Amino acid sequence: MDSVKHFFQDWMGNAIDHTVLQRLFAALLLLVIAKGLLILLKYAVNHAENRGMDTSAKPLVFSLFSYCIYIVTLLLVLHVLGVNTAGIVAMVGAASLAVGLALKDALANIASGLLLLFLRPFKAGDYIECGNIKGNIVGISLFNTTLKAIDGLYISAPNSSLWGQPIVNFSKNPLRRLEITVGIDYGDSPEKALDIMRDVVAGEPLFMRKPEPQFFVAGLEDSCVNVTFRAWARTQDFFNLKWKYTAEIKKRFAEENITIPFPQRTVHLVERP
Repeated sequence: MDSVKHFFQDWMGNAIDHTVLQRLFAALLLLVIAKGLLILLKYAVNHAENRGMDTSAKPLVFSLFSYCIYIVTLLLVLHVLGVNTAGIVAMVGAASLAVGLALKDALANIASGLLLLFLRPFKAGDYIECGNIKGNIVGISLFNTTLKAIDGLYISAPNSSLWGQPIVNFSKNPLRRLEITVGIDYGDSPEKALDIMRDVVAGEPLFMRKPEPQFFVAGLEDSCVNVTFRAWARTQDFFNLKWKYTAEIKKRFAEENITIPFPQRTVHLVERP
């Protein structure tokens, strides 16, 4: 009788050991599969980027799907190890309202990031202004958008701050209108100044001929007459043309004896008896 008892005890112990080993092996296998899925996800995101997906969307897409893999893997591992995952899910569901209120800012950033990803008001490399945020887009992650300022500073802005304000994208449209206004002396000829501007614009092939450039007297100020030209150019040429022809017009005006006056006022002195 004792031998039979010892036999069943040994058999149950071995069965328990085998069950534990099987569960541990299954959990380890799930972790290996999850690791493989993450590698596959990284490859898929890189492939999508090579096929035309915006570089700025890469961090958000990778983070979103990788977190899904982490959560599903965790639940499966707990289930394989014998943990009651239904109770955990029910507890999380019951606490979802409190969690949502506590993490409302984080959830708002996630939602804003998804909207920025799908509506695409900008892409990687675009220069934008949004409130006090200015810089070139580097990437959109799950909670924040990273930018690089023109002086090289790193900027990290919450996604909700970009989604909640008007975005001015200086790089999205292929053409931009360049406008340069110069004040000349009241004694100089505005027509002569406008002819110089016409000559300058005509000699630059980077200015578009359609729409046609415009040349006009923009206003009469206290100490000068404002003359203006407007011409369209490709967005990537805009700033180089602006800097170049601001200096070029001043040089040409000086050669033609057209004065750019300093601000001045006329003061009349009244003598009292």
